[in-house]
Amino acid sequence: MNKKIMAVLLSAAMVLSFAACASSSKPSASSTAGTASSAAASSEAAAPKLDYPKRAIEMVVPFGAGGSADMMARNVAQLMGNYIDKPINVVNKAGGGSTTGMVYANEQEADGYTILEITPSLPIIEAQGTAPINFTESFVPIGNFQVDIQSFAISKKNPNFSDLDSMIAYAKAHPNTVKVGGTSPGGLDDYIVRGFAEAAGIQLVYVPYNSAAETKSALLGGEIDIYQDKLISFLQMIQTDEVVPIVTLYDRRLTEVEEMKDVPCTVEKGINFTQGSWRGFAVKKGTPQEIIDYLEEVLKKVYDSEEYRKMAENDKSDLIPGYMDAKTYGELWQKELVGYKSIFSK
Repeated sequence: MNKKIMAVLLSAAMVLSFAACASSSKPSASSTAGTASSAAASSEAAAPKLDYPKRAIEMVVPFGAGGSADMMARNVAQLMGNYIDKPINVVNKAGGGSTTGMVYANEQEADGYTILEITPSLPIIEAQGTAPINFTESFVPIGNFQVDIQSFAISKKNPNFSDLDSMIAYAKAHPNTVKVGGTSPGGLDDYIVRGFAEAAGIQLVYVPYNSAAETKSALLGGEIDIYQDKLISFLQMIQTDEVVPIVTLYDRRLTEVEEMKDVPCTVEKGINFTQGSWRGFAVKKGTPQEIIDYLEEVLKKVYDSEEYRKMAENDKSDLIPGYMDAKTYGELWQKELVGYKSIFSK
């Protein structure tokens, strides 16, 4: 009897042993998942990663401190810090209608550590053939960030005129005596004064300064009669209650801006001239494409961020959608360059 029981037990043990062996020869679900996870990690580790940036990035503003270009660059640099773990340092390189900053940026390595802010001043200067280098041949776009509107203002203490109509009447009676300040000799501000004067049938004198801050001081000090700027910094000036806005170079009144809602636009006054500005960023040609793509991605994240939306709403730089990707921005460069060459060839 005991022998029979022993035999049964031995048989059962053998069956269990075979089952265990079979079980151990097949991978379990958990071991399969672990193997797949390890393979994925190994594959990810093998994939090349962008080793950038490893140090601080320099953002070159080719204008002086205090103007619209400087303000936007500093805001963007600050917000880029939310996505890049290295500092973005803004440096002002004013002079030559923005060519000083362009030349400086071109002297740096094409490695993504120098970003140049671009405005229409550079294609305007290139169209005139006065730049030491052509920016469209030396730089590649990252993207555009803002499109702004240009306006004129005068001091409340101006003894000769108090609004657009009286300014035009005075300028017609006194050719080449009304002075308009700006920050880019041979660049955008210079072009705007020439274009506006021609459309209005008057003659104005353009007086260049190194920065918007100097231009503002010149107006308040009586050195110039008209201060021109883009809305983003123009509003700060007229909110001081020392100046009076007289015209917006646009096709409608800016009714959504409290300080500008009663200011006429050029079109309604029969002056066929509208002009604003755009502001974007570029890097030196030869910069690795993966770095350009990375910076373009970061720039778009900044533009879409809630923090920037609030900034733009506050300074009214959101009246016209400004973002353009690198491809679209590059196409804008070429289009405007052709247009400016046509104008300056006449």
